[in-house]
Amino acid sequence: MLDRATILAERIARVAVWAGGAMLLFAAGLVTVDVLIRRILGITFTGADEISAYLFAISTSWAFAFVLIHRSNVRIDALYLVLPRIVRALLDTLALAALGAFMAYLSWRAWIAVETTVGMNAHSTTPLAIPLVVPQSLWFAGMALFMIVWALLMLRSLLALVTGDLATLGRIAGAQSLDEEVQEELGQHDLPRTRTGG
Repeated sequence: MLDRATILAERIARVAVWAGGAMLLFAAGLVTVDVLIRRILGITFTGADEISAYLFAISTSWAFAFVLIHRSNVRIDALYLVLPRIVRALLDTLALAALGAFMAYLSWRAWIAVETTVGMNAHSTTPLAIPLVVPQSLWFAGMALFMIVWALLMLRSLLALVTGDLATLGRIAGAQSLDEEVQEELGQHDLPRTRTGG
């Protein structure tokens, strides 16, 4: 059941990361148009910098879950690679738990920001006067998706650790091997497969 839920979460995370990429492209286009209009016509497109900043923050948080599932985050693994397999498995579990704790705190603080914005009916202090609850809620949504995916992966990792399925734990929470990184770049990397049901 956990494996099926993780596959579904990966599909949702993939949609989110594609949407985030589209936001970045839109923001880049918006800034480009603003620069060209300013250069050619001498006028400024109001709010391009503000909108692009919101889109950058939102798209970044929407990518978190995808990065977690595909283990694309940066890890320093010089010592890790020479450690015994059981030690690596314990460190992988600890690293995943620590990442979740940090993101839980960050998500909590983001939620407080959203609640405060709603309570104050805050708007940006710019000519656009954008209700801040809109970008902040979308920013928080990415963190919420990350926490859901993290909970699934944490449960699956603990199950693998308890059952001694260290290979599965490594595919879920371990640092990517060189071969896996090459496959990722070639577009041949799928969601980590597991040998046991969860």
